[in-house]
Amino acid sequence: MSGYTNFAVVGAGAIGKYIVQQLLKDKAAGTVKEVVVLSREYSLVMDTKGSKTTVQGDAKVIHVDYSNHASIKQALAGVHVVISTVPGVAVGVQGKIAAAGKEAGVELFVPSEFGGVTEGETEGWFGAKGNIHGQLKSLGVPYALFYTGPFADYTWSPFFNLDVTSGKVSIGGDGNKQITFTSRPDIARYVSYVLTHLPAEQLKNRAFSIAGDNKSFNEIFKAYEEKSGKKLEVTYIPVSELDAQIAANPKDFRFFLHKFWATAGPFQRTDNHLYPDWNPTPVIDHLPAA
Repeated sequence: MSGYTNFAVVGAGAIGKYIVQQLLKDKAAGTVKEVVVLSREYSLVMDTKGSKTTVQGDAKVIHVDYSNHASIKQALAGVHVVISTVPGVAVGVQGKIAAAGKEAGVELFVPSEFGGVTEGETEGWFGAKGNIHGQLKSLGVPYALFYTGPFADYTWSPFFNLDVTSGKVSIGGDGNKQITFTSRPDIARYVSYVLTHLPAEQLKNRAFSIAGDNKSFNEIFKAYEEKSGKKLEVTYIPVSELDAQIAANPKDFRFFLHKFWATAGPFQRTDNHLYPDWNPTPVIDHLPAA
């Protein structure tokens, strides 16, 4: 068997909407047969900034009560692959979705990763994601993990104190460590290609690391200054200060991310080669205009 054809995407927000759009493109091209979007609302979904976006195109949107096993099972009838894109605060619901999906005949579950490597993690934000792997193993549901690094087209916002257009930014550490960035459109293209082209047995219980670009924040800030002609005021936050902030408020995702960016480094290996024609966009090209 080579590739899957019937998909359900849980949520269609920050990353989910791009995956839905790509699957619909591939449906029009004939490599995908069905695209289902599971949502708490019938036709609208919330993105991570709180605005609503309509799911457009030939996708079947199904309202699901995630506390109702029968509701989830019915929605997943005929689905081969579930791609979860729930935000970090909602990753716990994935176990219920996977359990219902197994009964419905789902063959592969893609949990909401799309960031740093979480395998083996047991604490904090990454631990919450890592714990899902154990649940999937216990259920006997095959899974595929996609690690991408931060979104190259989304990170430059006031929420992360990285709105370069404001002229002032903050970053954890000294800003010199390179990390892996990948944009959401590039992630969507890769995920859809791999799931529809690789043999099913090569997808099960496997982690895929992909890299659109490797850059340090200082390299990115310098490129923005050259691109915009504006001088950035950069505040560097010591890791010790980030640790204190995390201890005081462990639910604040921003401090966790800044520490991760300051210490993680780029992916040591990637699976970019599995999509031979993948041509991800450099992170510099995703910086907003001045």
